[in-house]
Amino acid sequence: MATSEDYINYVMEQLEAARTGLDLWARPMFGEYCVYSGEKPLFFVCDNTVFIKRIECVSGLLADAEPKAPFPGAKDFVILDIEDVRLSGEVVRQLHIHKPMPKPKKRKTTV
Repeated sequence: MATSEDYINYVMEQLEAARTGLDLWARPMFGEYCVYSGEKPLFFVCDNTVFIKRIECVSGLLADAEPKAPFPGAKDFVILDIEDVRLSGEVVRQLHIHKPMPKPKKRKTTV
């Protein structure tokens, strides 16, 4: 099941209500979404659920969060309760600070 457009709009509204002060946007990916801060990917929205990668900077904030894989074969992520605006805002701020920028893709050279 893919994430509905209504749900990703709801997620973005909740994040706006959290007043993170960050430039957040969502990009569709194979029927699901990735939410970014600038060019930095923060988390996934799959099957109308917000999935956060298990990383140290948010482990304390999400200690009680349910672990689940966003798709078959994936490692377990934790589910963020997007309705908790305060928690969502703090998680997003921590992810923005601590997650590294993605490595640049290597260009293929032609011979």
